[in-house]
Amino acid sequence: MTAGHRLQSATPVHRHRLESPSGLAIELLDLGATLARIEVPGPDGPVPLSLGHDSIEAYEDPVRNPYLGVTVGRFANRIGGAMFTIDDIAYALDANEGDNQLHGGSFGFSRFVWDSEPTDDAITFRRTSPDREMGFPGALDAAVTFRLDGRTIHIRHEATCDQPTVVSMTNHTYWNLGGPAEADVRDHVVRIHATSVVPVDEATLPSGPPHPVADTLHDLRDATRLGDRLGFGLPNGYDDCFMVDGTGLRRHARVTHPTGRALEVWSDQPAVQFYTGAFLSGSPGADGRTHDPFGAFCLEPQHVPDAPNLHWAPSAALRPGERYVHDLEFRLAWDD
Repeated sequence: MTAGHRLQSATPVHRHRLESPSGLAIELLDLGATLARIEVPGPDGPVPLSLGHDSIEAYEDPVRNPYLGVTVGRFANRIGGAMFTIDDIAYALDANEGDNQLHGGSFGFSRFVWDSEPTDDAITFRRTSPDREMGFPGALDAAVTFRLDGRTIHIRHEATCDQPTVVSMTNHTYWNLGGPAEADVRDHVVRIHATSVVPVDEATLPSGPPHPVADTLHDLRDATRLGDRLGFGLPNGYDDCFMVDGTGLRRHARVTHPTGRALEVWSDQPAVQFYTGAFLSGSPGADGRTHDPFGAFCLEPQHVPDAPNLHWAPSAALRPGERYVHDLEFRLAWDD
């Protein structure tokens, strides 16, 4: 475990490391409960598969750190008009993307140092989000546990509250299975287990109920090379919410790469946001990599964006006496 300090205060930030006998290793920061590094074995040593930074200063810079590997909350993705109503009470939220809220507001979960509880094979991060933080009602006790099992990263998100509120937590890792030498994600082959996708407006907010992906560029039910789609009617790539078929813990997506590396994303959430990194800023990152547009992708299982304001979306409400749980697994494979 190593430690540094935040620029904004003297609060120490710790970097923790978990290793599996399989060769999979991860590094975690208690700043943002962040999955900061993911390594798998390669012919010349460990290969990092995620975007990240070497310094706490870079993680505190919102331009250089567009949610790299962070835990997103209280509510992942966007809430339209930075407002929602629960039990006939309207709540105004912090607006940090025009008139809307994105990823919990200007000081969402990713901006705080969490308490860390390491054990032999896992690390749990905890924090209490006070009543009306970023406008959300109720004190929320949140926890995120990371554990390795063979070639799988298990992440469990949990929360309880003392007032009716809304919650949608997820992990925001940016992946490139080719490693630092791979400039973009065009050679990645993606399959998403979804027969419908949520249409969006110019603000990337839902503009109506889900519609079928059949006969559209959003049909990723069969394995599809991203380079065959990016730029062909999708100049900004994908930044879309797919409604995942089925219920319970199930495979949301599978991504493969010519190196033989593969990623499967499993979750119990109703939807997954697929983002191909069009708006990465080109800033420098760890491992000599530059975080250029289309240099990585995100697969973020979650509730539907703006779900608190949508009558057709699965409910994201959490009430006293209930426990929010989101189980997420990143299952990795590579050639030995």
